[in-house]
Amino acid sequence: MNKLFFAFTSIIIALQVMSFAQEAQNIPSTMLTLARAESIAFELNPDILSSSSQYRKASAEYLSAWSNFLPNASVSGDWRRSNRESMYIVNDQFLSSRDRYSLGFSASFPLFSGGQDILYLKQAKFAKDIAKLSLDDAISETRYDIYSAYFALVQATMQYGISKQSLSRILDEQKITVQRRELGSASDVDVSKMRVQVAQKKLSEIQAKNAVDRSREQLCSLLNFPLDTTFVIDTTSTPPPANEIIPLDNFLSQYKSNRVYRQSKISLRSSKLSYVSSYLNYLPRVNFSSSWGWSGIDMPDRFSTLSDEGSSSYGLSLSWTLFSGTSRIASILSSSAQLDAAKYSLEKADISVQQQIREAYRKMVEASASFELSQAQVNDARLAHTAMKKRFELGSATLLEFLDAELTLEQAQFQRVSAIADFYTQSAQIEWLVGK
Repeated sequence: MNKLFFAFTSIIIALQVMSFAQEAQNIPSTMLTLARAESIAFELNPDILSSSSQYRKASAEYLSAWSNFLPNASVSGDWRRSNRESMYIVNDQFLSSRDRYSLGFSASFPLFSGGQDILYLKQAKFAKDIAKLSLDDAISETRYDIYSAYFALVQATMQYGISKQSLSRILDEQKITVQRRELGSASDVDVSKMRVQVAQKKLSEIQAKNAVDRSREQLCSLLNFPLDTTFVIDTTSTPPPANEIIPLDNFLSQYKSNRVYRQSKISLRSSKLSYVSSYLNYLPRVNFSSSWGWSGIDMPDRFSTLSDEGSSSYGLSLSWTLFSGTSRIASILSSSAQLDAAKYSLEKADISVQQQIREAYRKMVEASASFELSQAQVNDARLAHTAMKKRFELGSATLLEFLDAELTLEQAQFQRVSAIADFYTQSAQIEWLVGK
């Protein structure tokens, strides 16, 4: 009984270990949907992890920038023993001791720093915004890469299926052609052409299988999977009709979320700040400071002793640079030129981003219309192929006519698959352009 219980327990533990190992590798055991692929990529992508670390660093530096608006305070204590006694006057009495104690407190507060503290805070905020922008861009680029790789695999998988079906059909027709030659209704030339067709279809099937393997390996690399990982993908996605696609204006209204545009806008704000800061060099700096100290040969036993024997001071300090050569004028001119360049860059980004969104939208609509067309062409080509197959088997159609119908069907199927991949790739491109 104990052996049976031990064996059962061992099996349970082994199954749990295998399950945990599989989860640790994030290797899907069944269907790998697009949403799941995105989720895995966001957790493991090194660019996202690096950008996230940079964002946390920039956030910490922004928090540190606020310290310029707070006072600085410190306390100190000291005890020293000499190798010989020293004489001290305490309350009009001469005392000697080898020990010496001291306590101190100091504080300072910048009343006016010429605006440099505000400038530093805003620069830290810009750095934080740029780091957040880089993180968002890493996420968007990863999403676009996953979309492209996923639908490239969808396209390759569907084309591989088409190649297998085409090979199966041509093999069936090869048997019929051989039988017709035996009956005298087909020539040796027809049989030879069928052999060529079979060889071509076999090559196409191998090439399609290799395309599947390449696309799968590319997706595995993006997901940090071992390259020989196998999984099933969703090949049921189809584009909506062209008249049901979200209007272009909906995407254009979001173009200001584009990374390039946001980057240019932040650069403009930073340039404006630098231009203003170049004038701050002409302003003075005012600082308030205070200190208190006590020293004696014995540690006091009451606070009143510290108050009576301690000394304190406070004051204001002013510094104002009256002349520093031409450096301040040069700083103003340089920041002014930088500000103009940032304005031109923002204007260029404004137009460029909208153009890219419009072009991606046109391609997406064209892909949707191409899918509708190819769907109709597939149906038409399938009917024509079925009719031509019957005519060929009855001897009322030539081999050339049958092969032409076969090629038309295969091309229509490939066009349909290509339109599906193009639509979703352009859809991902638009989402990346609008900063999603």
